[in-house]
Amino acid sequence: MSLLKKIILLFVVITFAVTAQNRLFVNQAGYLNNGYKFVVANFPSDSFSVVAEGSSETLFRGAFSSFYNDDALSGMDLFVGDFSSFTTSGNYKIISDDGTESFPFNISDTVYNQVYRLSQKAFYFQRCGTQLVMANAGVYHHLACHTQDGFYHATTGLQGFRYAIGGWHDAGDFGKYIVNAGISVGTLLMAYEVFPNYFSADDLNIPESGNGVPDLLDEIRYELEWEMRMQDSTGGVFTKLTPKNFSGFIMPEEDNSIRFLYQISSTATADFAAQTARAYRVFLPFDSSFAASCLNAAVLAWQFLERNPSIVPPGGFVNPNDTNTGEYGDRNDRDERLWAAVELFASTGEDTYGNYYLNNYNSVGLFSSMSWQQVAPIAHLTYLLNVANPDEATYAILKSSLSQQVLTINGNMLANGFSIPLSDGEFYWGSNGEVLNAALFLIAFDKLNQNNTNFSNISKILNYILGVNPHNQSFISGVGSKRLMHPHHRQSESDEITEPVPGLLAGGPNQYLNDPTLQNLFNEETPPALCYVDTVSSYASNEIAINWNAPLVFVAGYLNGKGIFTDVEDDFGVVPTEIKLYQNYPNPLNPDTNINFLINRDADINLSLFDILGRKITTLVNKRLGKGKYTVRVNSSSLNLSSGIYFYQLSTGENSITKKMVVIK
Repeated sequence: MSLLKKIILLFVVITFAVTAQNRLFVNQAGYLNNGYKFVVANFPSDSFSVVAEGSSETLFRGAFSSFYNDDALSGMDLFVGDFSSFTTSGNYKIISDDGTESFPFNISDTVYNQVYRLSQKAFYFQRCGTQLVMANAGVYHHLACHTQDGFYHATTGLQGFRYAIGGWHDAGDFGKYIVNAGISVGTLLMAYEVFPNYFSADDLNIPESGNGVPDLLDEIRYELEWEMRMQDSTGGVFTKLTPKNFSGFIMPEEDNSIRFLYQISSTATADFAAQTARAYRVFLPFDSSFAASCLNAAVLAWQFLERNPSIVPPGGFVNPNDTNTGEYGDRNDRDERLWAAVELFASTGEDTYGNYYLNNYNSVGLFSSMSWQQVAPIAHLTYLLNVANPDEATYAILKSSLSQQVLTINGNMLANGFSIPLSDGEFYWGSNGEVLNAALFLIAFDKLNQNNTNFSNISKILNYILGVNPHNQSFISGVGSKRLMHPHHRQSESDEITEPVPGLLAGGPNQYLNDPTLQNLFNEETPPALCYVDTVSSYASNEIAINWNAPLVFVAGYLNGKGIFTDVEDDFGVVPTEIKLYQNYPNPLNPDTNINFLINRDADINLSLFDILGRKITTLVNKRLGKGKYTVRVNSSSLNLSSGIYFYQLSTGENSITKKMVVIK
């Protein structure tokens, strides 16, 4: 069969499947017990039943109470039913009154644990320059790749080889790009810094698992160590490391192309400064030496930016004539500089950085969509969430702007039957990343207000990603009955394994039809949410990328944390916000470890160590302390601690937090 005939047949199949068949759309992973649950039908139906999988007994009966005629984003007539009051754990499916059945789903407090863990481990599968061994990667193991990274491109003005192995493959190709790493790493660091308990898992079976450091931070460090190799002695950072042309669909270790470092750019340098400045705060409780190296690198990058106040290179980075790999071109670096300044200010408190932010924050725009090309929103979130003693007027302006952004998102969701937070015209390349970034704004707004006002809409956004969408498909590989199977991802296409690498997120519907496959299937009259196809040739709708997986980790980890955590430290409304106690590092210890804690106001602090029977061994701190972060070093030998389990407790008299540590000798 000719390629044209295959495409025509595919179009017929897609059109029939999406628009003609009766469908019940559900979150194919499932729902939290006390979370918002809804089902969407694309056909007239009065009612539906919830039944246990493998049974026909009705356990809950509900009505389709909302109707969307000719839904603007899908072109469908949609009927929405709510079954949030059904909270019993188990495996279920929905049956409509005409007998149509949904895909199965689960209800439990841990329903999003798999989504969170797979989406985070997907970054491990993107690692470059190292062997992915069977013990960690399973059937997706492969030999080390790209161990000759890389050679200076002529645009750098340098010659020869620079050691720059490591980092993550950026997307479906094997390139590595500082600019896209910026928003990706920045999002992941924000997730941990704002919700450390939700992202503390140390058992995702990556090589570093079990070392006492959250696996998320170990994964971020793998990327940051590569980025540091991309920083020149001037402080400037080389923009990317790629071959001159994309490789074919081969395994990464089979790619023997010569790979080049491309010229320094101010966008890459500023993104790098922002990441490393934030990394200083996050890694300080775990590895003070690495944290210090991050801050030093950030300061050096800022000094480069100060010496070069205009965009570098002039007009912004563009690919040279001999290169066709990703460009990540940006002709405006003011938002990247702003982000670097606010992260350095949050980490150092130095007025040089704070004044730069205050003098420039309004000139690059307040809250709008967030992407690799527009990082002002993440800068503003840092000012709202992580800056001590912010300027009151600036804080109020930013919070008001975020409130308007939240109103826009919620309005978009009300206007369509699938509760998509986008409007017509916003289904760009990577729209699923835009969808998930909308959830980040809702999460941040609830965090600022210490409530759960937007929790239902945050849940609806993940519902869309996991099956409540016009394609009745989970956009994530490895999750759902009808899941992503043919991503534009070289390893998944080349490894001769039926299932793609798990935890990857497809870019999603692209109404601008930026590849030939989409152009052959759809046109400008196609409703925007339909412009997607799960086939490897559609790089503009079905490629994967680290900047889309990063907000997926954030949202899935957040909802997973809301389901499984009972720690009052993260329960909005009853938060003892004045203290935070971190896990000691290293743990297990022999003989030394660091205990870090944070207090948000002046307080009488007691930090004590207990044995497994609850007997106090020693008091480590007992005095009044001012607001700030503190580190206490514990030497097990000087305290005569034998091997075993111990507990350390931080208390203010009003609240206390206890954590466990292990001594091994």
